[in-house]
Amino acid sequence: MTTILDPLHLPLRGSRLIEASAGTGKTWTIAALYLRLILGHGRKDECFTRALLPEDILVMTFTRAATQELKERIRDRLQHAAQYFRRTDTPAEPDAFLEALLADHPDPKARAQAAHQLVLAADAMDDSAIFTIDAWCQRTLREHAFATGSDFRETLLLDETDLRNDAVRDFWRQEIYPLTEPALSEVLQLFSSPDKVQQETDALRRLDPPLPTPVSTLADWLPAAVTAPRRQLAALKVQWAAEHDAFAEWLLGILQGPKSSNPLNGKSISVAIVTRTLAALRGWADRPEILLPDELAMCQRLTASNLPSYCNKNQTITPPPAAEVLDTLFSALEAIAQQFTQLHGAIRSHAAAWINARLSQLKARSGQVSFTDYQQRLAGVLHDKIQGPALAARLRQKYPAALIDEFQDTSALQYQIFDDIYHAADNAPDTLLLLIGDPKQSIYAFRGADIDSYLQARRLTEGRHYALGINYRSSHALVSALNALYTAAEHTDTQGAFAYAAPGADNPLPYQPVRAHGHEKLWQVAKQPAPALTFWAATESLTKDHYKALLSEQAAECIATLLTDPTAVFAEDGKDPKPVQPKDIAILVRDRFEAASIRQALHRRQLRSVFLSERDSVYTSHEARDLLLWLEAVADPEDARRLRVALALPLLGQPLSILDAFNQDETAWEAQLEQFQDLSRQWRRQGVLAMLHHSIHQFGIAARLLTQPEGERRLTNLLHLGELLQQASATLDGPEALIRHLHEAIAAGSDQNDAHILRLESDAELLRVVTIHAAKGLQYPLVFLPFIATSKAARASPFTVTHSAAGQPAIHWESGDTTAAERARLQEDLRLLYVALTRAEHALWLGLAAPKNAGTPIFASSAIAHLLGSERPARDLATLLEDCARLSPEIRVEMLTNNIPTTLAVQHYNNTLNPPAEYTTSFEKHWGVASFSHLVRDLAADPSAPLTPRRAQTGAPWHRYPQGRNAGSFLHDQLQRLAQNGFAQTGQDLFAEQLHKACTQAGLSDWAEESAEWLQAIIHSPLAPLPATLHDLTDYQSEMAFWFPSDALRSDDLDRLCKQHVFPGAERPKLPQRVIHGMMRGFMDLIFSHAGRYYVLDYKSNVLGGGDAEYHAGALRDATLGHRYELQSSLYQLALHRLLRQRMGSSYRPATQLGGTLFFFLRGLHGPEQGMLHLPADLALLDALDDLFGLPQRIAQPCVSP
Repeated sequence: MTTILDPLHLPLRGSRLIEASAGTGKTWTIAALYLRLILGHGRKDECFTRALLPEDILVMTFTRAATQELKERIRDRLQHAAQYFRRTDTPAEPDAFLEALLADHPDPKARAQAAHQLVLAADAMDDSAIFTIDAWCQRTLREHAFATGSDFRETLLLDETDLRNDAVRDFWRQEIYPLTEPALSEVLQLFSSPDKVQQETDALRRLDPPLPTPVSTLADWLPAAVTAPRRQLAALKVQWAAEHDAFAEWLLGILQGPKSSNPLNGKSISVAIVTRTLAALRGWADRPEILLPDELAMCQRLTASNLPSYCNKNQTITPPPAAEVLDTLFSALEAIAQQFTQLHGAIRSHAAAWINARLSQLKARSGQVSFTDYQQRLAGVLHDKIQGPALAARLRQKYPAALIDEFQDTSALQYQIFDDIYHAADNAPDTLLLLIGDPKQSIYAFRGADIDSYLQARRLTEGRHYALGINYRSSHALVSALNALYTAAEHTDTQGAFAYAAPGADNPLPYQPVRAHGHEKLWQVAKQPAPALTFWAATESLTKDHYKALLSEQAAECIATLLTDPTAVFAEDGKDPKPVQPKDIAILVRDRFEAASIRQALHRRQLRSVFLSERDSVYTSHEARDLLLWLEAVADPEDARRLRVALALPLLGQPLSILDAFNQDETAWEAQLEQFQDLSRQWRRQGVLAMLHHSIHQFGIAARLLTQPEGERRLTNLLHLGELLQQASATLDGPEALIRHLHEAIAAGSDQNDAHILRLESDAELLRVVTIHAAKGLQYPLVFLPFIATSKAARASPFTVTHSAAGQPAIHWESGDTTAAERARLQEDLRLLYVALTRAEHALWLGLAAPKNAGTPIFASSAIAHLLGSERPARDLATLLEDCARLSPEIRVEMLTNNIPTTLAVQHYNNTLNPPAEYTTSFEKHWGVASFSHLVRDLAADPSAPLTPRRAQTGAPWHRYPQGRNAGSFLHDQLQRLAQNGFAQTGQDLFAEQLHKACTQAGLSDWAEESAEWLQAIIHSPLAPLPATLHDLTDYQSEMAFWFPSDALRSDDLDRLCKQHVFPGAERPKLPQRVIHGMMRGFMDLIFSHAGRYYVLDYKSNVLGGGDAEYHAGALRDATLGHRYELQSSLYQLALHRLLRQRMGSSYRPATQLGGTLFFFLRGLHGPEQGMLHLPADLALLDALDDLFGLPQRIAQPCVSP
């Protein structure tokens, strides 16, 4: 029994299920119930046990955008209610819900108190407990870290793709490489490549709970498992080889003999069939590598037990002993085939479990956790018999009320979390659990949404079901038409409208008719109300391609007619009618192929459109594959084959004559080669995105694409890919790694990373072609569903899963239940249809056609066919639609012919520019960002200083090492990487491999061994005067960035302070005159703590001579002053000083805690000073710099560079 929900009197205690059909004001209802919880409103049996605060009310939904919208809507509602409670007059537009609340607070003091509560609640909404399920799980684990065993240092991993690819490759290397024949062949039948491993194990890796981690390798058990059935096969082959000729001679003799002596049915057992089958058996017996004969099913006909059943009427046959051998053979082959099925299943299960375990190891090693990990971890703790009840009690105490929005999209794991906390079946009066959703809109099974969890919750809350009864989205006419359609299906089909009902049982997913609130606007054509629901039906049976083409033309023609018809308007009393605009129309499709078909038809009518998909990844686009080929050519332009492929790409649109000219004209070819060489250099210097933008401009790609029907879409994809690759390049080493990354992303195809979803290619107010999944939650005035009669046959799962008493999954490899799979497919398609039909505000158009034959995948097995009742006694489509039209006067049926005209629609877009904004404020024209490098740029050289010495040709590697900016940057990068990953890793093989690759990319491949030796020496060299080395450090931060403001500061003032406080009286070059107005920034190589003091360490690769002796104290001091490093030290010390002062507050003692700066001259590590120059902190200097720069508004911010 379902009760229509009254938001004013819904009991706010226990567990309750609220069905919120499409357009029935779900968000408004949540805000209303939230308001009641804040006020503690209701009669004794309706109100919660006490008034709550926003932090007490857990509200969960499934997207970040939804949480933000919900938070703002609730805040606005609370503020509006507070104002309402403070009013003394009657508002111009009374709010019925708030008026009823006011009536329950007749006392002015009570109203003032309620208003005060509402204001406080609105102000506290920033601290409200409104989260996505993922964010809440993460937050809960961190807040209860000790109870849940969570690590504070873990970082969130938004996309597992790269790590998962690494895990798959590790499986390939560690599990498959060691295999020998015949086990290797068996595995390669399943997994021809790492990509195939990923495809074959995807469903198994997502099982919940996950498969147990393997305790052995494939090499431990697979060879024996493969050998046993192969030995049986070998014996069977020998047995059959001895009988084959005799059996073939006997059977072919009968078939080829006189017809009168042939008792067999020639259609079932013909000479051709038998010859082919016997040849397959002979080939199988003679060739050891063939495991099972190709004609195994046909072999069954020839067995002694089956052959007589193929005799003609009143005739018999007596098979020879060889046929009985075939009986035994067939039975044995069936058993062996089943063994191989189980074996292949075991290999897949092993691979899936191994990859999961490896992925967990990789995440643990990098300190990363995905949202799925958070959910699994929290679910595991809550389900634990010891820790679970205590944590659940603490969570109930923290969140006594919980409202779960979009509950139909909950996964089984998520529902387990909610139920372990609130125990829906208990209906506890001291807590509130509201499960709010619409099972009719559960369409995200591919993301883990589990409608069975909703149905389970429905059973557990029996007797406490509520429904929102008024549709605020659609017109009276449209609501009436859809009610009629669904009510008829609900009452005339034994399965109900959504195919969940069973004879004699309660329907777990019934259709609940809704009332229409109605629209102020009326949809009219020629000053008459237009039909709300129109069915288009082809007059003849069609193939799928013909159906798609015909309905594309019909929909496009109808849209063009509406847009050019001045009488097609939205009329509203007292206002001018508004003609239909492109933005008012949406065409809903299943996939990009349907989208392409309708968009081409629209383009033929000069109608522009955009396509929005929620599931298609940009990596599945043609542009991704084209860009991969382009990048390969740019990365290696000397490869003529790759360069020719790039020049022939459709993106460039080069005519064949031009491409041929490159073969004949060497000058033209050299010009192209030079262009690609320039692009290659630009890629390495400025990044892949800059190179791509230059390519698009240089080769006129944008101008060419924008002249094509799908040009905006293709150009958007190209730029989107460029941005993604630029982001990825921050963590990848060079063009080759980026190309490999793109190749893997394309191979992986679609994923669930929001950043990879196709972007809207234009923000103009155009016609919108939208996938049904992407349209969920949206609404449009007019909606077209031209291809709604299509369907895809269900695929039966190759395995079934059962669970042990301990909850561990067991996989059963067998042929899946096609009937059950088809029923599940129909149920999901019906829910998808409901989502599509409920997007419209005023009118719907649906395209139908009868199938050409039984194999045509249109109408017969579609959701719309079920809804219209085609599963009842067979009838033609026209009769079915006639019955449908009788259900409501708002339904119209139009029969289509193949002669659809093409109306050119001239669209007039409002291109009027907005008036320019007027600014009355003044702008800081000389504001900028300065740094130490900026200050010493163009530093005057000291004429008395010696020339820069040359490096030695012999001796220690650090004296022979190349000098210059490239070598210095390389050393700096390697030390930064070591700091971020741990200085102790220099002795590991992985570091040596990475260092060798880095040397190659930096042009130092001949110095790989010297680089490793030098880095080892650096991290073990004493940081004099400290009794420590880099290897010993545990508390440090590399590449810390700092920013602080400066107000018209003159470089002369900085110069004066440094000369006064650092090496006073020593000569040094004068700083160029500059004014620093804006921000000062910098990056400190390393800051570390030792013995209670904080130090700045800066690496210097300067060459001061060819031997250790030349790196004496005087030389280090002279180099420091000559390059003005003492100024660098002063700025870095100021940044660290300000950071410590802010972080440590009154406990900060700079005299004892600020250690100063260490300049590490890396080439002098064996010199008299071990390469170290220590500049102690000068507090007088820091105070003076503080005064010079002014009080810090924004001090040093630690951030680790990528």
